[in-house]
Amino acid sequence: MSNKIRINMLPAEEGDCFLISCGAGEEKVNILIDGGRSNTYTEQLFPILSNMHKKGEKIDLLIVTHIDQDHIQGIIRLLEKNESSSMPVVISISQIWHNAYLQLQFDRSEELTEHQIQIVEEIVARGDGERDQARHEISYRQGSTLGALLYEGGYQWNVASHGRAISRENLESFCLSDEVKIDLISPTNRKLEELAEEWLKHLENQNYMGKPGSGTLFNDAYEMMLLREKDKKKRRKTAILCRIEEWEDYLQEKIYEDKSAANGSSIAFVLTFKEKRILYLGDAHPSVIVENLDKLYKDHETQPYYFDAIKIAHHGSAGNTTSSLIERMESPIYLISTNGKNEHPDLNTLIRIVERKSASRELVFNYSTPSEVYMSKQKEKQSELGFKTMIKNYIEI
Repeated sequence: MSNKIRINMLPAEEGDCFLISCGAGEEKVNILIDGGRSNTYTEQLFPILSNMHKKGEKIDLLIVTHIDQDHIQGIIRLLEKNESSSMPVVISISQIWHNAYLQLQFDRSEELTEHQIQIVEEIVARGDGERDQARHEISYRQGSTLGALLYEGGYQWNVASHGRAISRENLESFCLSDEVKIDLISPTNRKLEELAEEWLKHLENQNYMGKPGSGTLFNDAYEMMLLREKDKKKRRKTAILCRIEEWEDYLQEKIYEDKSAANGSSIAFVLTFKEKRILYLGDAHPSVIVENLDKLYKDHETQPYYFDAIKIAHHGSAGNTTSSLIERMESPIYLISTNGKNEHPDLNTLIRIVERKSASRELVFNYSTPSEVYMSKQKEKQSELGFKTMIKNYIEI
């Protein structure tokens, strides 16, 4: 059996879509993480999955890290085209991890008034916040049905945690084979509770009184709320496109941790295959990552904890890569997935990562962005600190 880990970091516009394969032959394990935008599925992911299907391969685990347009649109397309778990058209998927409305923990009502139903229907009718409807062909039916597609397709959904939320407390670790193991480091149940509290507050702001319901209407409304709120926050972000300052100025910038409840719900994990391991940070909150990395390693390893590759959190956003987290992780390969939209990756994130001297450290991008161009031009710093930049979609470790 091959001891290689192959990482496809697909061009997913401003989002994420990773296909990670461990080993080879009959013992090969394939993990698909998020699906990027709709075009990601059509132009990038489908050809790969179709070829895998022809060779008799399957997706052993599909992970939807959290609900956000640039992570789930491609997965929605995949599940629509795949039709069902029992008779897949595109590819067989053994199991799926996804935390939806069903996994939120709060009291629900089985009987709803007409007024309550009307309010929730109005939330759904407002859509998912996608601004370019014609380009992406996202409609209410498509944008709200991730949970419904999993249920109606008969997929093995969160079976590893017995139907409960995928969280650190509910599923500390999971073995996909004798050689492939996943250790959960995000989310915690508390982070999922914060998301539930935000949902309930949103309902109250819409003049909804009483307990929420338990049906598919609420599942759709919950997804719509998350997608719309995330989209609003991205629109409000100040449009400063990779301002250019002196290297030292970036090191002096204050970093404030991301407070988004949706990002806090993101699945993040350590993937171990034989002697190799990958730190996949999703869009998770750094304080949670720090806490759970210490729980995993502090009793038998010294900081920084070594990984063969690290997928940087939230497309390189500074608020998801604090100094405390950087101090705890080291790798020869740092993966950054974004086309530069939303001003990602932040230059101070990249600079703080490479500022520690190293014999060899690569910043690997799947697009050329203003930040990538800036870092690639820093030849003196590259020589002094021992780093280099490159643009590629396929990495083998």
